[in-house]
Amino acid sequence: MGTGNVIKNTEEFYDQRYSKGYMEEWPLEQKQRVFKLIRELNLPETGKVLDFGCGNGEFTSVLKQALPGGDVTGVDISSVAIENARKRYPECSFSLISELSSQNKEFDFLFTHHVLEHVSDIDSTWLEINKVLKDKAHVLHILPCGNTGSFEYMLCMLKRDGIEKNFCNRFYFEDKSHLRRLTSAQMNELASKYSFKSEFAYFSNHFYGAIDWISSARPETIWQIFNPQKSADMFSSLKLIGFLILFMFIKVMRFPANTIDYKIKSLKSYQYYFFLLIFLLIYPLSKLINIYLKYKTRIEWKNNRNEINGSEMYIYYKKIGSIQKGGF
Repeated sequence: MGTGNVIKNTEEFYDQRYSKGYMEEWPLEQKQRVFKLIRELNLPETGKVLDFGCGNGEFTSVLKQALPGGDVTGVDISSVAIENARKRYPECSFSLISELSSQNKEFDFLFTHHVLEHVSDIDSTWLEINKVLKDKAHVLHILPCGNTGSFEYMLCMLKRDGIEKNFCNRFYFEDKSHLRRLTSAQMNELASKYSFKSEFAYFSNHFYGAIDWISSARPETIWQIFNPQKSADMFSSLKLIGFLILFMFIKVMRFPANTIDYKIKSLKSYQYYFFLLIFLLIYPLSKLINIYLKYKTRIEWKNNRNEINGSEMYIYYKKIGSIQKGGF
């Protein structure tokens, strides 16, 4: 379960990314989902909480809101990300992952959000996580899922080598900083190896969640996903062309609402009124499409999150033992 892909000078790689605005914003719906899920866990009101791989601190802040009595710390390998997080969320504590061992802290709850697919050495990461947790502590991992049956998995089947075996089953359209795509079974195998027991597993982006994020992506990302080159066969090529036309249409139709609703804070007043004037006729329909997709995504999460054929997984573990020095 290692990786066939290697990022050299990992700290420098992510410093450069974060200095250019990497992962500055996550959709509000995603943060609300995580907030509600954390609240459902019935964790103690007080305790030490670690956001492992916190980036700019977006979800460290969500953890603090969900666990206001907790001592919440975010750590990352990127010094640029940590500086960004400190400026954005002064109510939380942030430090480099390399400083964890010197702090001599043990945590009651550890959280990762789209981290494990990026780490160079998955085994050493699980080992590090085990070391910083108290006995019977809990962990929530959120990351891409390689289980069969999702819309994204179906797209991979339309491509030759759509699932990149040489890169630990990464889906062909993923960011190249993704070093693996694990199934839920592989996650549980790793967890068991490092003395964690699964308490529950939830899944998202079965169908509507995938349509939502893909149609909100940049046009070049949509092209990359539905590019008919390297199709498995002629029928697959035609399907990808059809999807490309459909998703570009949905993208265009959602653009007015996404621009006005989600970027309003960053628009100057004259820009806002300009966009409002230009999009006035199409905005109501655009807004309805957004509302419909968000609604269907929420219903999908509510009704189908126990079904394993999602392309994103939320797995909750309990620590049941410690790793002895020199062993795995």
